[in-house]
Amino acid sequence: MNTIKAEEYVEVYACTKADLNTNPENAVEINLSQMDVEYTITDAGDYLLYGDYEGRICIDAEEQIVHLFLNNVNIMSPSGPAIDIQAAGKVIITVMDNTSNAIQDKAYYRKQDEEDAAIYSNCDLSFNGNGVLSVYGLYNKGIHSKDIIKILGGDISIQAKGDGIQGNDGICLSPTTLSIESEGHGLYTKKTGNENKGTIEIQGGDIQIIAGENAVSSSKDLYVSNCSLWINSVLDAFHVSGSAYLMEGCIENE
Repeated sequence: MNTIKAEEYVEVYACTKADLNTNPENAVEINLSQMDVEYTITDAGDYLLYGDYEGRICIDAEEQIVHLFLNNVNIMSPSGPAIDIQAAGKVIITVMDNTSNAIQDKAYYRKQDEEDAAIYSNCDLSFNGNGVLSVYGLYNKGIHSKDIIKILGGDISIQAKGDGIQGNDGICLSPTTLSIESEGHGLYTKKTGNENKGTIEIQGGDIQIIAGENAVSSSKDLYVSNCSLWINSVLDAFHVSGSAYLMEGCIENE
């Protein structure tokens, strides 16, 4: 891979104020323990979720921004994704400070289609905050978005039957810590096109990936900088269709 120096590095995916917002001051509080088996959000806004829930959170808010704040939630879906983002302009998920949260689907879905992950999204999906989030993709993937996935904070662990994180258009990572154990790829993008579509950018955090296929599979470019990355994979550590750039000292188990 090509070497990139710290002073030469330029971010690929810019973060918006919404991506970085962690303030739940005006959020609508929702006790999931009192909700029916499916809770649907159709309006833009901030929603603070708490409680144990055997059901599914659906978001159907065309072209609007929806912000979920996770405050000690335990969500287990009986069928399909536990968080199912069917339509929105963007969804942000904040893992609140000093909380522990778990998101899980089951090994069987009633219908098999694109909605194939414990957290599934048809739009851009961002994660932030400083809490703990555990994601269990027992059916297939852990987190899957048809657009870009950004993980900008949090202590996040993912266990997945398929790929750990699939962002079709791209993936941007700067968590506090991220641990992935997957039977498929650890990180995976699939689209190509203009600009940076399909690029994987790892720009910070303590990251560990154990993968049954490739640890990192990018349909375009790969940038690795300012992070600690430990990988163990059955196939390639890095499978990159475009160019790969590595900042010296980032790979812990070279």
